[in-house]
Amino acid sequence: MTFFAFRGVKSHRWIFYDPIKVKRKMMSGISPRFLKSIAFWTVLRGVFLVVFAGMVAVTWGRWGIDGIDVPDPLMYTNVGNLLFWAVWLMGLVVLVPLFGRLWCGVCPLGFLNEIASRWGLSRPFPRPLKNDYSKAVLLLATLLLMGLFRLHHYPGATAVYLAAWGLLAVLLGLVFSGRSLCSYVCPIGGMLGLYSRMAPLEVTIRNRGICEDCESKDCVRGSDVWIRLALGRVRSVFRLRHHPCPVNLSVWDMKGTGRCLGCFNCLRACPYDNVQLSLRAPLAPLWVERYPRYSETALAAVLLGFLLLSYSRFWPGLGSVLAFPASALVPVVGTGAGRVLYLVWVGFLLPTLLIFAPSISVQATRAVSAGGAAFGTWLNSEKASSSIRFWIAPRVRETLSENGEGDEAVVEETDTLRGLSAACLPILIPLIFSGHLVLALVKLNAKLGYLPLGMADPVGIQSYLAIEELELLSRPGLILSIPVLRWITGMVMVGGIALSLVAAARISRREEIPFLPYAVQIGLVGLCFAGGLYKWLF
Repeated sequence: MTFFAFRGVKSHRWIFYDPIKVKRKMMSGISPRFLKSIAFWTVLRGVFLVVFAGMVAVTWGRWGIDGIDVPDPLMYTNVGNLLFWAVWLMGLVVLVPLFGRLWCGVCPLGFLNEIASRWGLSRPFPRPLKNDYSKAVLLLATLLLMGLFRLHHYPGATAVYLAAWGLLAVLLGLVFSGRSLCSYVCPIGGMLGLYSRMAPLEVTIRNRGICEDCESKDCVRGSDVWIRLALGRVRSVFRLRHHPCPVNLSVWDMKGTGRCLGCFNCLRACPYDNVQLSLRAPLAPLWVERYPRYSETALAAVLLGFLLLSYSRFWPGLGSVLAFPASALVPVVGTGAGRVLYLVWVGFLLPTLLIFAPSISVQATRAVSAGGAAFGTWLNSEKASSSIRFWIAPRVRETLSENGEGDEAVVEETDTLRGLSAACLPILIPLIFSGHLVLALVKLNAKLGYLPLGMADPVGIQSYLAIEELELLSRPGLILSIPVLRWITGMVMVGGIALSLVAAARISRREEIPFLPYAVQIGLVGLCFAGGLYKWLF
């Protein structure tokens, strides 16, 4: 894609500028020394681990206030509940366009998982589970808990939820090698992996030839460095372990950037200093990289469902339309089961249909074009099975990791419905992200004011009584006024729709498929988000 052209001074010829092709030449590596410091990362991860433990401690057993007939009085005044649901989860959405998935490198759950794995059995993770389906299931389960039992309203429930994740991180680490939690289980890591395609940072190599000639592969296998210290006559030698990549990635052959955790173990382990943190053209991986994974479609569907559920709360008309299939079954299955059906339908089934719909139309057009007169002989031909596969099952090319354990295949062929849908998934990522970012901005704008109260009173009982019962304090106000917030969120939403349209144009040209079905898909999803935002803030 050519953005502009200029006339050369000497040749007087027009020179066309393509930012994607020349980005490698323009953007050099940025690898300050602290990125390679073990002490820096250990201290930083330790601090976040202490904060995590503190969140569990201040929320544990806090379900309400005795004598107060309000179901969820500590929802925002308890600092642990506030930090997890508002600051942690929503703050990551705001930061991911700048820093990508770097949070995973310091996440306390990932740190627990990595520490436990160093002392555990180091068994390989089951190959059938090396994908994002577990993340999608756990994210959908969380949405069900939030929708049915208001998990995020009660600090005591949040404490149980966080403690369960901490226990799961330790157990997985004691059994499996590496950061199995971050790679195959954590839905937040999966979400950051999707959104990080828009970030301007990535881990790259300086010289491919050095990696090809390297026999030790320390960045994948790790290495030991012996350090000798001397103080007068006292001398000591100790071993410093450079741990390998916890998700077993080969930097020189990394297909897609969504799996890199940003732990920088490879920077420290490389004996040739050939690995670096680099800047890249933001958003470019959306249409340049051709290696999404099939299971990312399921994770994106649940994320889209979460946003549809959120925006439909502010636009009752949209909620009624989305809930129609589940509402029709309520007289048959009852109110409770109908609520579960509604959450599953809007939270997963409808978004899956929205994601697959354009590819279904493209595949139908292809089938009609390829069928015609040859259809009569198709059933008796040897290609019948391959034609069925054309619609359902992809031709999978295994992507083996360095240690031969294997991993989920990446999408390299798009002649199947499943492969085409996965390859075109990046079209929706800017729009899904913009909808999520709007929610995060509004949430942070409304709730960050509670943070000083939470720091002064971590449990939150005194703050609630002072605000709601004794009226000694006023409720924390908004950080930005509503008119300013309207402009910001409106621009974010318009920007997300525009970027999705650009991605659709680029990917449809790359895959040689029509642009219109994907434009209609963007229009439908954008209408739901923009309409919900209009009813909410305007």
